[in-house]
Amino acid sequence: MTRFGDYEGSPTVLYGNEALFIRVCPKCGRFVKGDAKIQLTAEGPPVQQPNASCRKCGRVQMPFEGYYEGE
Repeated sequence: MTRFGDYEGSPTVLYGNEALFIRVCPKCGRFVKGDAKIQLTAEGPPVQQPNASCRKCGRVQMPFEGYYEGE
């Protein structure tokens, strides 16, 4: 898992009101376009597979930040 400080100020995307990803390419650092849906597991981190598109690198997996617990 990455530390949010590594990507401070980067945009994030929330899936299913719980899984938080940082919208950057882990290879080149560019902002990526996240998929409309991703596959989540019942417990633990999401399924390890590409879930975003980078203009330079193609299909990549966004860094997983963790689960968001709302107010």
